[in-house]
Formats: sequence, C-alpha cells, structure tokens
Amino acid sequence: MRLKIKTGHLHLYVILPTCLVLNRLALAIALRALRPYVTLPPESQPALLRQLRQLRRQCRHLTLVEVHTASGEEILLRL
Repeated sequence: MRLKIKTGHLHLYVILPTCLVLNRLALAIALRALRPYVTLPPESQPALLRQLRQLRRQCRHLTLVEVHTASGEEILLRL
C-alpha cells in the first residue's frame, strides 16, 4: 500500500507492507471505528481479509483515496 502526501513544502511518500495493513488486528480496529456504519459478523472476517488480499494481487495500484484541495495539496492512497 502506498501513501503519497504532497503539500507546498512537504513531499512524503510511504510504502506500507501489505501484511501490516491487511491483518486481523487492523481489520478489528477498522471495524471498531466504523461500528455505527458497518456491521460484519466475526465468522465472515477471514473471508473479507482473503478477498482484500486477492484484490491486492489482481488490481495493483488501485486508488482507494484521492484528495486534491484548492490550495494544491494532494493525498493519494493506493493498494
């Protein structure tokens, strides 16, 4: 997973290993934060992780988040 942040005087490019992003702990934290919006039964969580890993292999460089501000700042998050 690649994170690119570009502002007027800051250019940051971070590469995160997939195993750090797509694991059970990260999924549990994300589901806890999204609890009011998303419900996922515990027995289907491993299937979700398998699907995300498969998507990572099939759709390399898929853009998940892309933000451009009026002042020229950019935030880009890719698989």
